Amino acid sequence: MDQIKGLRPSLWHCLWGVPLFLAGMSLFVYILFHGLTHATDSLVQVVVPGATQLQLHRGLYTVFLEEESVVNGKIYSTTQSVDGLVCQVNFSQTGSPVAVRRPGMSTTYSVGGRSGHSVLEFPIQEDGKYAFSCGYGENASGPEVVVAVGSGVGEAILRTILDGFLTFFGSGIAGLVPVLIVLIMRARSKKQLHLSQTK
Repeated sequence: MDQIKGLRPSLWHCLWGVPLFLAGMSLFVYILFHGLTHATDSLVQVVVPGATQLQLHRGLYTVFLEEESVVNGKIYSTTQSVDGLVCQVNFSQTGSPVAVRRPGMSTTYSVGGRSGHSVLEFPIQEDGKYAFSCGYGENASGPEVVVAVGSGVGEAILRTILDGFLTFFGSGIAGLVPVLIVLIMRARSKKQLHLSQTK
């Protein structure tokens, strides 16, 4: 018993890991909440059938169909079929069309009263203004829906999740460091006490 009392430092010092762990968990929650709620900030919402002008830079852009959305205070909820909805992109300066295709990666989001999934993508080779339009054709009709156009949404979501999990595991390691230090120092203290008693 006396040997146990003589060990230093006290096991109570392990509690120093608690605030480190809690701080890491708080940062983990903040990263996920902030990152996911702002992942769609770059998206431009367009009510279709309709058209708009977009100022785009070189890169790959994705078109999302939003099942739940709010535009100018109006709530949109897509429950009807949008089969036949066709979107076009044209370089405003020359009128030349941009190839629109199915997305190579499926991306979905649901945040802030908005939910959507990727339906199309198109590459932009030259910075400038582009005419973006979607419709059902002259002899077809369909519901009024909201599409959102932007780039880097999938990457932003993946980066946020990765950063969140790195923070989660990092906070666990940070919380264990004081515990490991205390255990190592107590093991050394025990060894020194044992040597002093055998002399």
